This record gives sequence, structure tokens and C-alpha cells, in this order.
Amino acid sequence: MSILIKKNINHYKYIFWTSVIFIWIISTFADRIWWNFYSNTPSWDQADYLNSALEHAKALSFLGGDGASDFGSFLDKSPKIPPFASIINGAVIAFAGNAPHEAAWSLSIWNGFFIFNIASWGLYLRGKKFSLICVLISAFSPFLFDLRTDYVLELPLIASITFYLFHLGKWSDKSIGGKWIQLIIASLACASSLLIKQSSLLVILPSLLFIFILSFKRDKKFRLQFLVLFLINLLAIFPWFYHNWIMILSGTYRAIFESAAIEGDPYFLSFKSIFWYFPYLNNQFGSVTFFVGLSGLLFAFLTYVRSFKPPVRLVDTLNKKNYKWTWIYFNLIACWTFTTFIPNKDERYIASTVPLIILLLSLGLSKWSDWIDTYFKFKSYGLLLIPSLSFLFSNSINKFNTLENISSKYYPVKDIISIVKSDQTFDEKETVIIVPSTPEINQHNISYFGRINGGNILGRQLGQSLLHIEPVLKYSNWIVLAEGDQGSVSSNSLALDKSIRDSPFFRKVKVFPREKEGSYSLWKRRSSSFKQNEFHYRFNELAKGMETGPLGIKLIFDEIGIQHMLDGHFKYQNIVRDKALTQISSNPENVESLWSLSLLKILSNRPSEADIYLRDLEILLPNNPWPSAYRSIVNLATWNPWKASLIADRAYKRTPNYFLKGLGDISSLFRGAFWRVTSAFKSVPDAIKNIDEALKTLEK
Repeated sequence: MSILIKKNINHYKYIFWTSVIFIWIISTFADRIWWNFYSNTPSWDQADYLNSALEHAKALSFLGGDGASDFGSFLDKSPKIPPFASIINGAVIAFAGNAPHEAAWSLSIWNGFFIFNIASWGLYLRGKKFSLICVLISAFSPFLFDLRTDYVLELPLIASITFYLFHLGKWSDKSIGGKWIQLIIASLACASSLLIKQSSLLVILPSLLFIFILSFKRDKKFRLQFLVLFLINLLAIFPWFYHNWIMILSGTYRAIFESAAIEGDPYFLSFKSIFWYFPYLNNQFGSVTFFVGLSGLLFAFLTYVRSFKPPVRLVDTLNKKNYKWTWIYFNLIACWTFTTFIPNKDERYIASTVPLIILLLSLGLSKWSDWIDTYFKFKSYGLLLIPSLSFLFSNSINKFNTLENISSKYYPVKDIISIVKSDQTFDEKETVIIVPSTPEINQHNISYFGRINGGNILGRQLGQSLLHIEPVLKYSNWIVLAEGDQGSVSSNSLALDKSIRDSPFFRKVKVFPREKEGSYSLWKRRSSSFKQNEFHYRFNELAKGMETGPLGIKLIFDEIGIQHMLDGHFKYQNIVRDKALTQISSNPENVESLWSLSLLKILSNRPSEADIYLRDLEILLPNNPWPSAYRSIVNLATWNPWKASLIADRAYKRTPNYFLKGLGDISSLFRGAFWRVTSAFKSVPDAIKNIDEALKTLEK
């Protein structure tokens, strides 16, 4: 008898998971209809993420080639965004193909991972019927459909966050949790989320705070496990963050604060900002699903209030019966609040809360199902059709109606790359300058199509400053310009555009039509006016200028910033490095070569190696404070404030300098010498003031 019952249970499990897989197949089929029509050129962010996946695939030799030379070179591929999603996406590209619609198979895999996790979470909460409702809402959510048909990182983020919150909640559930295997899975889930996108912190930080507070009510084993989880995640993200922390912090600042200012987002404490995301919920989940789910929650809440019997203690919300939903409510409220107070606003930035909202809407639908079963005495399986009906009445259907127009839309990027490749000799490295950058043609999609199938063509954008005009006229080889209405293009870009058209150095190769009025045109330098870009000579002069301090540094980054656009492959660096190493091998005291190698290592994000050459310069130039100042900075960059403060203080005694004094105080504070805080309040503003005055002198 027990064997028969066991067989029936397994049979029901088989039917359930088959149903889940079938729903995923249906959603994937709809996605592939879209992608097979929309196999066109991706825009800015989409092309950037495709580029990242392609770079990681090449670095790991998924697509052939030599791969990354070392672990540091591999981490160079993800200077701002964590690498995990790009690694997975790169592996899919290697298997499925590198055309955008082929690379989009990675989104189907992430969607399958998400659906599996939301189904597992639904089973854990209320059983198979509730789980199926969760899966159906997930599969037919217009917002998730948009993410499945748009090559961005929000879908991998949602999948990993669902995986993380489910397993962390399961481990912290006193009734069934506390096992080491659960802890390991939760740790891996947390690390995966952190290594996909920084916005996962909007969920991870409040959830870990909740567990930290909860640990005071649990035993020593639970606290030990929580400590292990914390340490595992620190170890998981440490290599990437340690290697790229300056770029990560600066990039995050630009993405959150500078982008908010540029895009005119409301002040984060304003009424408009606080209620920014609420109007999107209706469209994100479909009107019918949202109304039925929300009404079910509202009626359930009113029923609970009517049956309210005091006294109710806060600790009762964490008992065996209520803990699962307390975990969901807390994380939804906390994550929503954190996201709301981020200054930069966009509909897809609420992605981290999506799995939690799906669970709540599913609860509302299941409440309707329970009431129908109770009061009308018939099975309410018709409610399972609500998510699909809601999708049919959503704006997502309009996307399919416009497929014919989208598929016929012309993007000239592939033709531009084809022309540039046909002119290349032995697949040499080439950089195409874009003026201005548009959704149809920009530096990111030029780079993507220029590098697939073993290509070596990169796209770069110039024209933001009048200082770009002369270098572009002198050294650029291929340029893409736009004719007709270009939107809100800066006057500097228009000036560069006019200079190229009026220049005798360039000829128009071909004109490409645009969807709107106007055209794109590809320009090439005339062979008779070809001038070799010998920036490596200028680089040595710039590097030697480091010995003058802030003036030299400003000149360096003004010129190198432009050069890295003109030469996206940084071809000058190999020439400079080989020449400098040759000269040092014959003369170890060659100051010019040491400056060049120091600057190369700083630009390559190798501060520890830069310290070696700067130490030699410190010895050779004992009366110059700047080698010591740079040594102190690169040691701060490698999280070694002890050595940084020692270098700065020792050099300050030898050659008193305002910058060394400030560096010595700052690095001492980082190593724990808090008694120098008074000195830092004076020395740091003095250093900033002196630098500003020196730079103003240069501008004059």
C-alpha cells in the first residue's frame, strides 16, 4: 500500500514539473518568434552587454584564440559590471552563435532558471497549484517578456535574486532550515547575484540585515553558519572588486548620480520620486492579473483585520507558520524602499522586486481560488488562464503586430563593417570613429559586429569637445557621420562633422539610408594624406611630465583620453613597453623609460607593478617629491595604507610637499591612525587648493 502511495506522489511530481517545463517551452517559443524576426542591430546598452559576453568568451577561449594571459587580464574584461552573467552568456554565444538572435538563447536559459526557482519557491510556500500560478504569471508577465526580448542584465538578475532569496529564506526557516547544505546553496546563490549586477545589493543588504537581527534569537550553529555565508561571499567578490574597485565606484557614482542629473530624474525625497514606480506595476504584470491579484490580497487583508484578536506579539510573525511570508513581506518592502531612494530612475530598475511581487499576486489569485472552492463548491482551474488572458490584453501584443516593420528596418552597421573589413590587410586592428552616436549606429554595436567571427574592428565616439577636431583630422582612418536631423547633438559634434566634410584628407566611401529623414555616410582617409600615428613618441614626453605633478597629470589624461578613442586597441602601448624595456636592460637608470613604464602600468590597472618602477625613480630622483607621491597613491590603490603612509611620511621629511602631507594623513587614517584626523582636516584641503591653483594656471 505504501509503495502505491509513493508511486502516486512521484507521478504527481512528474506531472507538475512536466507542466512547468511545458510553460517554459511555450514562453521560449514566443521569444524565439520575436528574436527570429528581430535579428537586427542592438542599441547602446544591449550592444555593450553583448560585447562583454563576447570578450569573456574570447578570454576563456570559448571562441578560440589564446584567451586571457592571466587572471588579472581576465578581470580587466569587467571593469564596471561583474563578470558572472557575461561568462554564462559568452558560453552560450560559443555554442549557439554570435548573431544577436542567436546570443539571445542565453535569455531563454536564464528564463528557465528563473521559472524553475519561482516554481520551487511556490511549492515551498503553498503547494503545486500556487506554484503553477507563480509560473504562469512569470511566463506571461509583459515586463518579463520585454526583458526576454531585450539583451540586458535584468533577467539574469531576477533569476539569481529569486534563487538567492528562496534558498536563504529556506535556510533561515527554523522549522526546516539550519542545514549546512542549505547554507552552501544560499551562499552560492548570494555570490552569483553579487557577481551579476551591483543592483542585487538592493535585495542582499536588507536580507542579510534581517538575518543578522534574527541570529540573536537563534543558536550558535546558526550564527556560525551566517558568518560562513558572509565570508564565502566576501571571498567570492573580493578578486573582482579588489582588481577594479576604482572603476566600480566611479562607474556606480556616474550611473546613480550623474545619470540622474543628466536625465532630469526627480529629487529622491520628492513625492514624484517616492511614487515613481507604482504606475508601472499595472503594465508590468498585465491589467487583469494585477487587478485580480491585488483585489485578492486586499480582501484577504480585510478578512484578517476582521478576525484580529489582540494581543499580537511581533515575535509571532517569525513562528513556524508565519515565517515564510514574513520573509517575503520584509524583503519586498525593504527592496522597494531602497530602489525608490536610488536617484536614477528607470522602469527596469525595479527588477529586483519582481519575484516578490509575483509571489504576492499569486497569493491574491490563490485566495480567489480558495474562496471559489469554499463557497461555490467547484474547482477554480479557470483562474490559471488569467495570466495568459492578461498578456493578450497588454501592450506586449503590439510588439508582435509591429514585427513586420521591425524586421524590414535597415541597419547599416553590418554593411559598414563589411566595407572596412574588405579594406583591411591580414585582418589588422582598426578603429572606426562615430560622430555622433545614435541607437542605429554607435560605438558599442560597431565594436560588436566588428569583433565577431574573429574581427579586429572597434568603434569609438568622439566629438564631445572641440579638442577632438585636430587629432581626428590628423590620425583617424575611418569615420561615420550622420546627415539630416540628429536630435540633441552638441555643437562640438557638429563642428567636428563640418571639419571632416570640409577636410581634403577624407573621401566619402558610401552613403546609407536612415529610417528617418537623412542618411549615414562612411568616410575614409585618402591614401595620399595618410599619416602614421606615432603617439608612442608623444607618450614618452607625457610620461616624463609626471615629474611636474598635477600639471603633467592633466596633460597626460587630456591627451591619452583622446588617443584611446582614436586607437581603441592601444597599439602604442606595445611599442612603448618594448622600447622602454630594451633601454632599461642596457641602462637601468634610464629615467625616461622608467616614467613610461610606470605610466603604462597605471593605465593598465597594474598598481603593484607600477610601484616597482616608481621606487627606482624615487631613488634616482631624491629631490623630486612626485615619484614618492605616486608610489603612495598606487599603494593606496592596492589597499596597502601602511606602506602608502610610510612612503609619504618619509618623503615629506626629505622634501616637504603639500601633496605628500595630505597623502600621509589620508593613508594613516585608513590604517587606523585616527589621531591624525586633525592634521588631515588641514592638509587635505590645502592639497586640493594647491592643485586647483596649479590647474587654473595651466588653463590660463
